[in-house]
Amino acid sequence: MLRIFNRTKIAILKIHGTIGSTVKYEQIYPLIRKIERNKSVKSLIIDINSPGGGVTDSDLIFSALKKLNQKKPVISYVQGIGASGGYLIACSSNKIIASEASIVGSIGVISVRPMLVEFFKKIGIEVSVNKTGEFKDTGASWRKQTKKESEYLQEFINDYYSRFVEIVSKSRNIDIDHIKKIADGKIYWAPKAKDIGLIDEIGDINTAIDYASNYTNSSKQTILFKPKVPILKKFFGNAANSFYEEFINKLSSEQIDLR
Repeated sequence: MLRIFNRTKIAILKIHGTIGSTVKYEQIYPLIRKIERNKSVKSLIIDINSPGGGVTDSDLIFSALKKLNQKKPVISYVQGIGASGGYLIACSSNKIIASEASIVGSIGVISVRPMLVEFFKKIGIEVSVNKTGEFKDTGASWRKQTKKESEYLQEFINDYYSRFVEIVSKSRNIDIDHIKKIADGKIYWAPKAKDIGLIDEIGDINTAIDYASNYTNSSKQTILFKPKVPILKKFFGNAANSFYEEFINKLSSEQIDLR
């Protein structure tokens, strides 16, 4: 079919960086709404290059894109890394395409917190706590974790792991027992990820554009949507941005991440 006068477009939404720090739901959601309201946009390609990040932002972005997918087709393209929360976001789409040397997977949840008990002792700091319940200061860095707290935290992260696995199972149309076997935190090169069903096709951004164009009978003209670049990155580039991400992550004494 001739598309000489076809003015429809394909949106490309960039998800590049650590989710929850440089890629935030509050930045991405307005872009998703713009794509939804833009009548000339017939489909969306999510351009993913992310190792994952915070549970909340990852899940909110996934849910917003999944909702958009009910109105306009969503295709995921993994440019470099589509791991953990990055892969969760990819599961909001109809089709996942990944470059040959991209890394995919890392399905799982991790909780990380520093233990500063010995450090506090050395510098002479004592901590006094008043609390309303046994688990109120679970994960505190100033004391060792009890067995009951360890069991509680493991149950806590297992709850979201179950949701993650269910999302992947439904998105990829693969039996949940099979997903559980490969959802052990491992990462895979794209060809292996294709073999085990985590992606559909090896290709580049043009592969994704061709698919979106054919699927919606639209032109191949694209329109880019991306979050605003942090001021540090504007002035100093990727090195400063990496420092910024690391600094933000260090501010949190306890993190529960998809990565």
